[in-house]
Amino acid sequence: MEDQIIAAEKSTTISAEICQWSGAVFGILLGIGFFFVEIQKNDLKSLPWWKPITALIAGAAVSAHGSNVVNNKRTAELTALLVRSTNSASELPIAKLPEYSDLLEDSDNQ
Repeated sequence: MEDQIIAAEKSTTISAEICQWSGAVFGILLGIGFFFVEIQKNDLKSLPWWKPITALIAGAAVSAHGSNVVNNKRTAELTALLVRSTNSASELPIAKLPEYSDLLEDSDNQ
């Protein structure tokens, strides 16, 4: 059971990994690219900062979405494990306790 828990905690999806990496890499690359293009056009005093900052924020948002997908996948896997273990525990045979009988007490009272 412990190996299943460890596997569920490490589960991920390819699309989530792509979101995380592409958001980080392309956000930084586009931010730096916009920054250098604007530097070549203008001097630093009149540089429109909104383009590189927007690219960095958009990359961070895509990366955060990928991270959220990974966490949701892990939560779903762990919840499924919990449900399976709860269901299998409820199906365990219950040992019957011997019923109390007062027949022996009645035999003394004859």
